[in-house]
Amino acid sequence: MTTQNPALDLHPASTPEAPRSRPRSRASAWPWVPALLLGSLLGTQLAVLSSALDDPAFSTEPDYYRKALDWDAQQARARESQALGWTARASTDAANAAATTVSVSITDAEGAPVSGARVGAMAFPNVRATEARELTFRELSPGLYRAELGAARAGLWELRCSASRGQQRFESTLRFEIDTSRGAR
Repeated sequence: MTTQNPALDLHPASTPEAPRSRPRSRASAWPWVPALLLGSLLGTQLAVLSSALDDPAFSTEPDYYRKALDWDAQQARARESQALGWTARASTDAANAAATTVSVSITDAEGAPVSGARVGAMAFPNVRATEARELTFRELSPGLYRAELGAARAGLWELRCSASRGQQRFESTLRFEIDTSRGAR
């Protein structure tokens, strides 16, 4: 008696059955977990980046790399300014938000006004440092210099001031506040 081996039978007598659909198991979802985690991480990072780039209060120091390379020269200028003994003070007149003027008074080591200097500055509100403005001051009286700031937002401002008279050079960073509701201080 010969028995037929069904595995060796090349021509089965019956037609093959349709493949059965297997029920999905939880194990087949695990390969997607790392992809889902990476996708959510990437989406979160893009959302944060978009938020940071669209923030009007975000700014960087202009030409920062050059300033970093010139660190020694900047420190030498600061020592020269300190050795001069000059002092600068800033004040503002904000009668209305559309016409703000900035005044800088410069005195020497003895408290006498420094007259005849060329004074310039970079002014910007601390909350929006990208709104920097170049100012050129004119002398109103001995040691008192004034420039038009124009329309200015209320709040704390920074003034990076430089003055030169002959061979003397002076640099100072001043802060002042503009309060358009009741004038400036």
